Parts: sequence; structure tokens; C-alpha cells
Amino acid sequence: MHQTLHFGMPTVVESSAEATPFAALFEDDGKVGYFYGMDRRLGDDNNIVDSVHIYHVTALLEHPVQDLDVYAPCDIEIAWSPDERRVALLLNGHPQAAFDFEARRAYCRSNFPMASSWSSGGHSWDDRCVDFLERRSAERQAEP
Repeated sequence: MHQTLHFGMPTVVESSAEATPFAALFEDDGKVGYFYGMDRRLGDDNNIVDSVHIYHVTALLEHPVQDLDVYAPCDIEIAWSPDERRVALLLNGHPQAAFDFEARRAYCRSNFPMASSWSSGGHSWDDRCVDFLERRSAERQAEP
């Protein structure tokens, strides 16, 4: 599921797994971008298990990040692993954050916040958290 994001414009993009009770939501409130992991078994009022900071618009303006131009539209995608136990947030095709619901671990390139009660191992980035994206890409390239 791809959508266009304009940094600093209030935007919400949500994706729910079909075979597991998990969901993910990206939100840009006009100032800050956050990615939320959710477990629908917890009900509608309190189903967020963790959240990670993706960007602050002012910081992107003052310290540009490769492939994230505040003045250009950005392609946003929430991608699920085949078993729907992991999910990744991609901005312009590059993973920025991920949730591993089975391991109870969140990852983000900003490493903020440093940890949470759900992701007690921290939020530091590890490329292995999105290794399913490589397989997905290879499968798409193999298609006729």
C-alpha cells in the first residue's frame, strides 16, 4: 500500500494485517512523524503497544536526510512480512522503522525513544528487522 506524504501536512496511514491481530499506523501531525505498532486484541481504546519517532519536520529542514526532501512529495509504504508478524515503514523505498510483534521489539533509525516497556531491548536499528523486504523485492523482480 503506497501513499503520498507531504512532510508537515497532517497525514495518517494505517495498515492492518489480515491473518494476525496486528496493525500499524504512521502519523504526521504537522510537526512530527511517528510510527505506531498495535495489537487489536487489546481493544479499540488502548491497542498501541509501542511507538517510535520517525522525524521532526524542523530537524529535516535544518539537517536534511538523504532521500527525504521536505519540499518534495514522499512515497510512504507500510509493508508486512509474509507471516504478518513484522511490519516496516518505508519512506521513498527506504525502511525507517519496524515492529517485530513476535519478538516484542521495535526498531527505528532515530533510536527514539531509547526503549519502552514493550520493547525493553531498545529501539536501535538492525537491518535484520526488515530482511523480509529483500525477499519481497527479489520475488517481484523474478515475476515475468
